[in-house]
Amino acid sequence: MAHNRYTFTESKYSRFLKEGRGRGVGKDYKPWLTVFDVRSRGRVHRVFCAMTGRVHHLLSDNEYRAFLVLWWRDDTIDIREQFPILDRRETLAIARLLGVRHPVDRSSQTPIVVTTDLLSTHDTIHGQTLAAHAVKETDDLSNARTLEKLEIERTYWMQRGVPWSLMLSADLRNNFTRNLAWIYDPGPHTRGDVMARRADELLAPFLFEAIGSNRNDPVRCICLKMDARLGLTPGRTLACLRRLIAAKRIRAPLDVARIQDLPASLFRF
Repeated sequence: MAHNRYTFTESKYSRFLKEGRGRGVGKDYKPWLTVFDVRSRGRVHRVFCAMTGRVHHLLSDNEYRAFLVLWWRDDTIDIREQFPILDRRETLAIARLLGVRHPVDRSSQTPIVVTTDLLSTHDTIHGQTLAAHAVKETDDLSNARTLEKLEIERTYWMQRGVPWSLMLSADLRNNFTRNLAWIYDPGPHTRGDVMARRADELLAPFLFEAIGSNRNDPVRCICLKMDARLGLTPGRTLACLRRLIAAKRIRAPLDVARIQDLPASLFRF
């Protein structure tokens, strides 16, 4: 069963096309591969993004970190993960041009659809533009076969005038992405809960006042005191803070180890 589940065949290719995978934008986009379609080589992530209005399927911690970096950019308006190059004739032609083997399924020998880990859309002064991103472990670049497959992908986007970049684990594992992960998921108090978000709007003015009046206290302590004073579940105000930072209504340094331990004086709104 496991073998059949993960093997790529022409019938699976046809089924994926009928399901609309790899098509659509924003909330209507369907990734070519989901977390259920690949063997796990580590943690996978299914995360809801309010910006796109859908759940994203990210196949590794590094893809999740790269997703967060793109999500945080002010000009990003859409992110499509596991974006497929559906016309395999084109990638087969590129492989021949480069003199490298096209990826095939080891069991069925069916040519695999080449995918780009993340394809982002940005709103710029020149209109909407695309950017393609491959996400890799830094050590993978020492593997010649990995470089061959990346070159197929890079050439495809280069031919279309779309910028293509590598996002490497060495650049993604840092305080910045750890803090982005912390503010992106504010915990069970507010995750996907409309009523909780409305409650946040009522709580926000009190939080702004508390931060402005206690400039030397760690913001974590300020939030705990507010929970106690207002009779809230411990962690509720901190979750509100995380949502406000995520919405960029509060600004904080993101390159430190734990932003919740910073004094309130470093938070701006």
